Amino acid sequence: MLQGSFAPSCPLARVSLSRAKGFTLIEMLVALLILAIAVGGASLALRPDSSRQLEVEVERLALLLAQAREESELGGLALGWVAGESGYAFQRRELTESGPVWRALGGDELFRPRTLPAGMHIRAVMAQDRPLTPGERLDLGPFGPRAVVIELAVGPLRARVEGSGADFVATWAREGS
Repeated sequence: MLQGSFAPSCPLARVSLSRAKGFTLIEMLVALLILAIAVGGASLALRPDSSRQLEVEVERLALLLAQAREESELGGLALGWVAGESGYAFQRRELTESGPVWRALGGDELFRPRTLPAGMHIRAVMAQDRPLTPGERLDLGPFGPRAVVIELAVGPLRARVEGSGADFVATWAREGS
């Protein structure tokens, strides 16, 4: 008897079977809306944060300058650093038949030329309280300047690499502070 109540001829069975075949348009739209919100939130979370990028770049620069100064002083080969507005390069002084020549370290993985992320630039370079122009070399050898300040900027954010002796330290500031 129970078996007969679920027979296809029963009107309730036909209604429940027809509704179980798929989703309604409203259910599909709600699912797509939830998916769109989740994708939008994920893309915002994965977007590069300019303050974090600035922090990474200024810390990298401080470490590279300290390493280059140490190698220059202990290794006997003079190293230099040259800044452009949107990047920088390390150079090595080599002796040639025509005299000493400064060459970029293109094949070196650590001291390769670097381009700053979009929107970031080198705002100022000071050596012994004297501004260096873009393209002017900062000598990292034993006879180079001991007091160095390099300022990087992205929007209103500012960060500095301050060097004294062999130490280079990253510091932070906002515009106007």
